[in-house]
Amino acid sequence: MPDAYTLERIENWASDFCHNDRMIAFGAETAAVAPQVLTMLLAEAVDAGSGKLDEISEANLKSALLGSIAKLALPEDARREVPGLCAGFLGWLETEGRLGGGKVLGAFVAALRSAFESEKPGTKARQYVRPAKPVGPNDPCPCGSGLKYKKCCLRR
Repeated sequence: MPDAYTLERIENWASDFCHNDRMIAFGAETAAVAPQVLTMLLAEAVDAGSGKLDEISEANLKSALLGSIAKLALPEDARREVPGLCAGFLGWLETEGRLGGGKVLGAFVAALRSAFESEKPGTKARQYVRPAKPVGPNDPCPCGSGLKYKKCCLRR
């Protein structure tokens, strides 16, 4: 968790954004959860990184968005708007002079929309199923040569 001063700055930034005209673009359900989501986004990103607001990276934001925020039980309408909300927030922070590179980070977060939507709270990760049995050294080579795999393509 970030230190108290950093957390207070994050909460103030989220509050300023939520009372801004840019929130008009989002629905009422999204506006209701926006302060919590935006504060959690930056706090988790700072916590995943070096602990400084000005050193937030794309990887830190990705882990925050697809981790803690994706697990929140949000109304479905708000859930669909969360990546856009976070992207708008980061872009706004740059225009206000509070976070360098916010527009680029916002574009990155917006690009994570499909990954965010696939992360539903309470769902298990899908298990990988191999499409076919692995080829053994004494099996016929899959290239169609008629030789055993160990005599044909194994050493390539």
